[in-house]
Amino acid sequence: MRKILTILLAFTLILAMLSGCAAPATAPTPEPQPTTPTVPADGAGMVKLGLGHITSIESSTDLGKDKDGKDVLPLGQVETVMIAAGFDKDGKVISVTIDNAQTKVNFDKDLKLTSDIKAELKTKVELGADYGMVKGSSIKKEWFQQADELEKWMVGKTVAEIKAMKVKATGAPDEAE
Repeated sequence: MRKILTILLAFTLILAMLSGCAAPATAPTPEPQPTTPTVPADGAGMVKLGLGHITSIESSTDLGKDKDGKDVLPLGQVETVMIAAGFDKDGKVISVTIDNAQTKVNFDKDLKLTSDIKAELKTKVELGADYGMVKGSSIKKEWFQQADELEKWMVGKTVAEIKAMKVKATGAPDEAE
């Protein structure tokens, strides 16, 4: 679970940073922004920004047979968890954004690519309710809702406190909140 939290933190940080990179051609030109963040004289507010991501292909599968002898088609799957977190002068999280890009590349039994390589790929937050996690969730929450609650839980905590979160054997949080 700690690895997942680290991945989520890293994933969110990157997503927040990159979210403004793809503005449509019709969008108004944004006002120039200062190149260095301004910190209030009293030291309040964000003094550090952490960005991170973790990428895994461990959910990819090879061509094979399942336990009933049915064909299992190969699948290339890349999971990238991104996190952006803002920290105050005491090292406590004051803002955090978590997202996950789950990219699947499908093949047929002859190993011919069947995925649309020009299709727009969306993150789990961008998919929202269309991701469909609620139907398999014991708490009946979508992925983005669960990530939002984790983000809220992280605010006000240090990285050490976040890493110390109690988790169940399944990797799910085991915190009262």
